[in-house]
Amino acid sequence: MTEDERKALGLRRRLAFQNLANGVPEERIRANLRLSELELEQAQKFVARKITEYLVLRRQPPIPCGDLREIRWNRQSLLGVLAKIGDLDLSTELTLSRITVQAIDHPEMVAGAAARMNEAYSR
Repeated sequence: MTEDERKALGLRRRLAFQNLANGVPEERIRANLRLSELELEQAQKFVARKITEYLVLRRQPPIPCGDLREIRWNRQSLLGVLAKIGDLDLSTELTLSRITVQAIDHPEMVAGAAARMNEAYSR
């Protein structure tokens, strides 16, 4: 894949995510960007994971973006981060392929998460 093709792929993913976040109907996005339903869903998930990866790599707290409701709820923050990610970056594989974000709202969960983090960083 050439660099121009990678930029075009990244731009399509960016536009799909931006339009979904801004409430544009999915049918309209698919028609305008010539995406199948599966491709649109994959673009949404990929860009959300890229945003999470970007934040984790910079040691910033993740923004909930696991589903369309969360994406629309956190639209301004997510789109602000997305603006910092280049189109070429949106066409490359994830550096951190297994990022899990979960709410920790109980003291036992905090202790368990801390133990897992210590174990992961001690390797």
